[in-house]
Amino acid sequence: MSESNESKTAARKIESSTEHAKKALDATTEAAKAVGQSVKQHAQTVYETGREHITAAAKDLGDAASATYEDVRGYARAKADEYQDKAKAFWGDASSCVQTYQGETEEYIRQNPLKAVGIAALIGFLLGIIFRR
Repeated sequence: MSESNESKTAARKIESSTEHAKKALDATTEAAKAVGQSVKQHAQTVYETGREHITAAAKDLGDAASATYEDVRGYARAKADEYQDKAKAFWGDASSCVQTYQGETEEYIRQNPLKAVGIAALIGFLLGIIFRR
C-alpha cells in the first residue's frame, strides 16, 4: 500500500508540476506580450519624437536657406545698383568728353577750313586704300 500511496503522491506531484509549468508558460507569454507592447509603445514614442525633430530640422534649414537667399539677393541688388550708378557716371563723363571734343573739333574746322578739308580728304583716301585690299 505504501507504493500505491507513493505512486499517487508522485502522480499528484507530477500533475501539480505540470499545472505550475502551464501557469509559468502562460505567465511568460503574458510577460512577453506586455514587454512587446511596452517596446512597441516606446518605439512609437521615439519614432514620433524623431519625426518631430526631423520636421523641425527641415524647417530650420528652409528658414536658413530663405535667409541666405534674401541676404544674397540683397547683396546682388546693392552691387547691381552700385555698378549701375558707376555706369551712369562713366556715361556722363564720356558724353561730356565727347561733347567737349566735338566742340573743339568744330571750332578748329571753323578756324582752319582748308586744313580740315585736306585732312578729311587724306583720311578718305587712306580708308579707300585700306578697304580695297
